Amino acid sequence: MTSQKTRQPSARIRQKRRQARRDILDAARRLLTRQGIDAVTLASVAAELGMTKPALYHYFPSKDALVRALVVTLLGEEIDALVAAVEAEEDSANTLPTLIRAFHAHYIGRLDAFRIVYCQSQLVSAPNLGMDPQTIRDEINPRTRQLFDVLEERLVAPNASEAARRQARRLAYTAWTSALGLLTMLSVADATADPLAHSDTDLLATLVEVYAASRA
Repeated sequence: MTSQKTRQPSARIRQKRRQARRDILDAARRLLTRQGIDAVTLASVAAELGMTKPALYHYFPSKDALVRALVVTLLGEEIDALVAAVEAEEDSANTLPTLIRAFHAHYIGRLDAFRIVYCQSQLVSAPNLGMDPQTIRDEINPRTRQLFDVLEERLVAPNASEAARRQARRLAYTAWTSALGLLTMLSVADATADPLAHSDTDLLATLVEVYAASRA
């Protein structure tokens, strides 16, 4: 008996499905912005779109799957914002200060987005905590490499040695994690209504000064 080939969906159907996923993620983002992380559930997203929860399962079978997709989307927006800011900076000596300022600017008014990206492992249910390895390998790592490729090219001369490139990449990574640390502390202070001893503008200025001096 000859088996029949599985019919592939038409281009129109594939486009319709991609648009539906985008609509669902946009709804999840709106709920996140308006009401915080706890408001992002399958039921609330379905209600936001005026669709049934079973219909939503066709695109995201669980809240964990929805949160993972939202994290990937938000992280992509972060990378796009940082790359754009760095590439718009005319003076390569200001690359790392620009990176730090752009990271702060991207998240300071939307700390819930920061929390869902960088505290995501605390938001999904066991035993599948955090991002699955395939999502990290196929969707997250390529985007973060893109950022550090851009930073590396900005920080070293075209004929730089491999050792110089590795050093520049480590410095860029340290600057990025320093900005991440600052936003983490600001996020904790915001969540606990316990202000830091220093203002975020003063802390940001000091951090910028440190990395400006590293390139002087």
